[in-house]
Amino acid sequence: MSRSNAFRQHGVTLVVALMLLIAVTLLGLASMRGTGMQERMSANLYDRAIAFQAAESALREAETLLASGTAGPFDGTVAGLFGKPDPAGSGFKNRWDNSATAWASASTWWTAADAGTRARAAGAPQYIIEDLGMWPSTPDCDTVTTIASDCLKPRYRITARSAQVAGRPVVLLQTTYRP
Repeated sequence: MSRSNAFRQHGVTLVVALMLLIAVTLLGLASMRGTGMQERMSANLYDRAIAFQAAESALREAETLLASGTAGPFDGTVAGLFGKPDPAGSGFKNRWDNSATAWASASTWWTAADAGTRARAAGAPQYIIEDLGMWPSTPDCDTVTTIASDCLKPRYRITARSAQVAGRPVVLLQTTYRP
């Protein structure tokens, strides 16, 4: 092998090694970007789970309030308690969409052990209860000639939401409750 041929082969090895180094660097950068995206997705999922738990606790608190029989009056004078919605009324808007609605803040949604979770949720969840009036407790019980005394029972719509914090998810839950 001649001397000039040997020097050329050393130069090719350097170029091949640099190409491999560039390929491995690009692969590492792409992997880091994917890992960062997965971390953000996992943090968003965690935030949503905390918001869901907070909204669900507000829903349960409102149900407990109705079950105790101490809720009322449903005339809009107490925050979170409203009378029957009137869709035929002028300017009707769903109360949970209306910025003027006075929501009640849930007070029992965390314990001292949950202090980190509460800080993560950044605020107390809220609820509203709407009196929907009297509804039949069994199908067609109100269509018979003599209506039984336990036929018509009150119904309530409970809407609960997690705290509204910029950059965090807001979960809205709604249920129809029959005591």
